[in-house]
Amino acid sequence: MEFALEQLKALSFGRSRPVIISDADEVILHFADIFSEYLETQGMYVNFKSYAFEGNLKYKDSDEAVGRDLFEAIFNGFFENYVDKQPLVKNSAENLKSLSEICDIVIVTNIPHSFADRRRKQLIKQGINYPLITNNGPKGPILNLISKMTSEKLIFIDDVSHHHKSVAEHVPDSLRIQFIANNHLNEIEDKSEYCQYRCYNWEEIAKVIRNSLQK
Repeated sequence: MEFALEQLKALSFGRSRPVIISDADEVILHFADIFSEYLETQGMYVNFKSYAFEGNLKYKDSDEAVGRDLFEAIFNGFFENYVDKQPLVKNSAENLKSLSEICDIVIVTNIPHSFADRRRKQLIKQGINYPLITNNGPKGPILNLISKMTSEKLIFIDDVSHHHKSVAEHVPDSLRIQFIANNHLNEIEDKSEYCQYRCYNWEEIAKVIRNSLQK
């Protein structure tokens, strides 16, 4: 949280502009498929039977589950080798650019802080140049701090249900949109009970936001 707080100090928002807070992985950037590519190089694979890594991440030669104590090293290895290669989700850049005409935009991403600059440069290279905050843990506390920096509506976009739960607890009047870019993950994960909308592409996301702001 300490690093996130330092990054928040650099933010400022328009007095009459809502704020979109968007996740990156599986919302703006594809993650699951390219993560699977990395696992292949490590003699592992992921078989998503639920929206979780524990129990689904396995060794190829034995089908045994990879211990949770190795997750940090695995994810660090992935980001070290692939954070500059993750492709954009279709139409994410175009719709964010359009929404930036009426909203301020912040990207809050749960990756190790040491990869923040590389992720930021990768996004800018692909036309997504908005403030980026690296976080760890639930996202509700970060959104609560952002809510104290503006009197305008907060709009939260994320794929993970427990982040929606956290945000609902900390900023209950926020607009919460769940979006999962990966087709398989989208099929196996039910709509979060803590969001108001489940969207299936960026055009839907933009439409929900615009319609909400017009009410």
